[in-house]
Amino acid sequence: MVADIPADWVKAAVAITPGFEVQGDPYQGASGDFDGMGISCGALQWNIGKGSLQPMVKNAGKSNVLAAMPKFGQDMWDACNTTIAKGLSIVRRWQNGTKLKPAALTELRGFMGSPAMRAQQDQRIGKVADVAFNLASGWAKNRLNGTPTKRSFCWFFDIATQNGSLKGLTFADVARFLDQNKPDRADDVVCDFLGSRTGASGHINDAKKNAQLWRNKADGDKLELLVMSYLRSNTADPKWQHVVLNRKGTIAMGVGWVNSGKNDFAKHGL
Repeated sequence: MVADIPADWVKAAVAITPGFEVQGDPYQGASGDFDGMGISCGALQWNIGKGSLQPMVKNAGKSNVLAAMPKFGQDMWDACNTTIAKGLSIVRRWQNGTKLKPAALTELRGFMGSPAMRAQQDQRIGKVADVAFNLASGWAKNRLNGTPTKRSFCWFFDIATQNGSLKGLTFADVARFLDQNKPDRADDVVCDFLGSRTGASGHINDAKKNAQLWRNKADGDKLELLVMSYLRSNTADPKWQHVVLNRKGTIAMGVGWVNSGKNDFAKHGL
């Protein structure tokens, strides 16, 4: 990990990004096949379907797997030492539909929280943190003081984890948007978009609440990151744009509604 990243920044990012989906200790997060990935585990939801969980399990070692998972450990080891298709087939046997059976969930949580798997997670979190810090540093070069903020680091950590890139967008695009709408109108454009969404889903309700919550509350890097959240969401499939904006905007603003729950990141210094 880049030595210059403050430890509390990484701690905040690890709490925020998985916190939208995982309750409790993010390192022990475990969920079923809701997204077609078989199982998704740990702070950044490494999974069988994309092959991101298997190398971590192998590095932890068979003895640690069997020790933490007395009932499902051999299955877990087999699932991580075969093809993705066969691995998916194995872990799907532990589920009712897309929900993990209680015994499998308990063992997976115990395994992911074990010292061996915490170490594996920390290694990979460090790599994501490096990417996020470099992105935040590049972003900061175009701002007045040229220094990354904790807010921008956490925002880019989520980008690095969930999206991978800004899809070619730069700070210049944000500056142009602010100039075209002037700072006192920029947040209104974002909030008008959210407020105009139609439908009865939880994500739509979140969008409408965020429109009210964020209007006339953004300035400085909050406003800049909110605008980038809006611009980045516009690169997504239209049916998911408000979902992306709910999440990214909540990190930018430090408060917001995501997945039908209100998040307040003041405790993390945002």
